[in-house]
Amino acid sequence: MNGKRSLINKILFITSSLQRGGPTNQLYELVSSNIFRESFNVEILSLSPLDINSSRSNDFKQLGLPVYSLNDNSHNYFVLKNKLYQFITENDYHTVISQGIRADISISLVHKKLSSKIYSILHNYIGPDYRYTYGYKSSLMTFLHVRALKKMNVICVSESVGHYVKHQYHLNTIAIRNGVSPSVPKIKSSHIDGDKIKLVYVGVLNDRKGVRELIDSFIKIERQDVELSIVGSGPLSDSLIYSDRRVIFYGQRNDIADILANSDIFVSNSKFEGLPMAVLEALSVGIPCLLSKIPPHQEVISLSKAFGSICDFNDTPAFSHLINESLGIHPDAIIDDFNRNLSSDVMAEQYKKILIS
Repeated sequence: MNGKRSLINKILFITSSLQRGGPTNQLYELVSSNIFRESFNVEILSLSPLDINSSRSNDFKQLGLPVYSLNDNSHNYFVLKNKLYQFITENDYHTVISQGIRADISISLVHKKLSSKIYSILHNYIGPDYRYTYGYKSSLMTFLHVRALKKMNVICVSESVGHYVKHQYHLNTIAIRNGVSPSVPKIKSSHIDGDKIKLVYVGVLNDRKGVRELIDSFIKIERQDVELSIVGSGPLSDSLIYSDRRVIFYGQRNDIADILANSDIFVSNSKFEGLPMAVLEALSVGIPCLLSKIPPHQEVISLSKAFGSICDFNDTPAFSHLINESLGIHPDAIIDDFNRNLSSDVMAEQYKKILIS
């Protein structure tokens, strides 16, 4: 597409912040896709300042996208809605897409005054997710978020999330699975007998992710030919102390792609997810996954036998058996099915169809 893009293709993404994490990573994968960038004139607005810890604002700027901020960390939705209304009307966007509770609630308060088409990208199970993260505040947060979402066109990041919010909150949604761009293929074409079998977890270290239970289950496996790498940080970072030398803590890292490419199996014992980006990143380099039995994990595994298995990590013999079984999956089979189902281009094409309809 040459020349100035028409107004119909001018899109504003509003996010509560650009802090590194699932929603920000998904947004980056979407807007960095050539399919999306060639079809839309994209701009990004963060409610919070751009210089917060672990911000990805520079990553978006390096794509050549305008990135703005309201520099507002508050939950004063009446102030936020006025700021958003002014920003949107002054810049004349055809489509506005919000994500995150602060952005969703704020935009819902002015949606009737806007000529823009309004969407929200919903990443989580709302109620259960908020209960794990915010405790006693979760009921009010859930009520306000659901009420806001009922005023918008909602895109869920998985069919699992869509089914849940329809059943629980009577929300009608469109499901578009998260996707990631193809990465560097797995370094080893297959596991070599005699090598350590390298399991890897990448993500936040908190109760919702079930990291402590994952490690406790792993150390019950008596075999010495396996090791578990824990990559990430979070509230549990200081309390996860184990003497088992097979468990290796890497902390927060910027070379995730390299770590994944040198691993054999990705593991996750998460209790709630939308559609986990870390799982998709592992599949993109050809690593099979062992995942806890939750609907989004089951949705991913159902797409291809090559993607791995659902695992009851508390069943030590079954856990050990699935490790051996996973080693028989060839990386090329994983990557082929990943490209057909979960790539960023597949995701971008689906967003494109909806947004230009």
